[in-house]
Amino acid sequence: MIRTAVPRAQQLPKADLSPGSHQRRFKSFVKRVDKNNEVYYTLAKNGLARNPDPNRTYRFFEMPNLLLDLDAEGTRQVRSFDDEDEQSMKIKWAEVPKRTAVKAQLKGFEEQVRKSRQKAHDILSSPTNVWRITPHDVVSAALHGGSAVQRTSARESIPRARADGAKTTDVPHKQVGFIEKIRAENGIPPHATNEDQLLLQWMLLRYKSLQRSYPSSSSKRKQAAPSPLQLAQALKIQSSLTGIRRLVFQCLAAGTKLSSFQNETKSDAAMLPSYIRDACARIVSESPTNRNLRVETLTFLGNLSERLSSIGEHLGPVLCGLALKLAAEIGSLEATSEWLNRSHHTCEPSDQQQNLLLEDVLSATTSLQLTLKSHGSLVKVPDIAQRQLLFQLLTGIDEHNRLATGSLRTFVSRLIKADNNARAAELQLKLYTAYITLLGQLGAGRTLWKEWRELSSPQSTRTMLEKDAGIALVFGAALKQAVHAMPGSNDELSQDGNLDEYVTMDYHAIEMHDADAWRADISDTAKYVPDVATCRSTLDLPLEACVKSIKAWGTQNPA
Repeated sequence: MIRTAVPRAQQLPKADLSPGSHQRRFKSFVKRVDKNNEVYYTLAKNGLARNPDPNRTYRFFEMPNLLLDLDAEGTRQVRSFDDEDEQSMKIKWAEVPKRTAVKAQLKGFEEQVRKSRQKAHDILSSPTNVWRITPHDVVSAALHGGSAVQRTSARESIPRARADGAKTTDVPHKQVGFIEKIRAENGIPPHATNEDQLLLQWMLLRYKSLQRSYPSSSSKRKQAAPSPLQLAQALKIQSSLTGIRRLVFQCLAAGTKLSSFQNETKSDAAMLPSYIRDACARIVSESPTNRNLRVETLTFLGNLSERLSSIGEHLGPVLCGLALKLAAEIGSLEATSEWLNRSHHTCEPSDQQQNLLLEDVLSATTSLQLTLKSHGSLVKVPDIAQRQLLFQLLTGIDEHNRLATGSLRTFVSRLIKADNNARAAELQLKLYTAYITLLGQLGAGRTLWKEWRELSSPQSTRTMLEKDAGIALVFGAALKQAVHAMPGSNDELSQDGNLDEYVTMDYHAIEMHDADAWRADISDTAKYVPDVATCRSTLDLPLEACVKSIKAWGTQNPA
């Protein structure tokens, strides 16, 4: 059934044609996005939008005068706006210097807050940042303060103490620069250094914020710790020993795996000791004559070794070799002996690490040779006690007149193997040559004579060195220098003694050596050494006859 259109039209809404009906306003919404990237809408606020540009300035004016001038243009009853009015308006609405200074100071505060927040964010977001505040930094700031001005202690604040002549002390300049660097990198405002208590409050605030950023559980804390690869990459960009030291210890404190020092795999983590060594060697090489820098590097390696040994780990041959090399360069025989002993007890090095360790030991022996001369060394020429200590380091002779392990001799014997590669064999020959040369410089003629027989012994592991044609010349040159330093009486010479007895006699004979022969260059005595055959035949003689024949080399032309 078809419905009519009239009832249908009555049901349709009628348009409102009254005045103003088309001016109806609807609510408007503004689209916004929250921090989770979810869209939401808010009601739009009526009125003028705020200008987002904070640097925009406004020029104020007086509305009534302007309107009168505009509306009364050409009218006689109203005067026009002239230059005097312009000048008066400029004076009336000129910028106040005090307000300008306050605005500039406010802008400075805003910029300081922005930089402080940015620095704090950078510290929190970078786990390998070396300038993170540690408990040691807080204690250092509490002890030294933040500026280099003279400080008055509580005792000096009493008039009686001042009358007694109490003096103020200056904060060390190096310490002040270090604290200033900590302050700047952690976003602490500069005015905090003017008051020690304020500086300490800021440092505690930053330190606590770092602690809150760490996960509470130990498992999550280890996951958030810097990985060995991150630590290795950060080591490459360090430009100071302070940065290397802070980086390594901060990462270890944060939970970086200490198994990275074991070198059991060929991953990037296993190369961590090599990265630490390269970073330290790069810093030290930039200052060849800086002895303090080498001492600081040794201190860092010693602290790292103690940190690892406290949990059952070890430093490894790569870093032990570097420490041995640096200890010899500064001429510290005690430190050289300690690091040589640690190198004995380290893990078995791989082929590549063994070559590197051989190079370090060879460099150490070369540095020890320089200490026996009056030039070319970072240290002074050693006295009799130091020469005896050096002889102990070479041979391992102890207070019981026995050759103990941990000496350079036993170290060389352990590294010399018949199945080594060509590079290792070359380093071994140079190392053994340096060892023999050092014995000659110390005047150990009896020990050299016995070492020649130990070299050709069937039980010796160094028989391959005896086959070298130049080794006899090295022994001859060393013995040539040694016999001139030995005392004139040879009553104690024995033919049937063992190596321990010969080493003991040479140790006590150092007190009676000729001091001028100590500093003699072995290259000067080497020109009096005859050919290889003559050297071998002379070295094969009994001890007393060998010494007499070698003394005669200087009185005759070399063959």
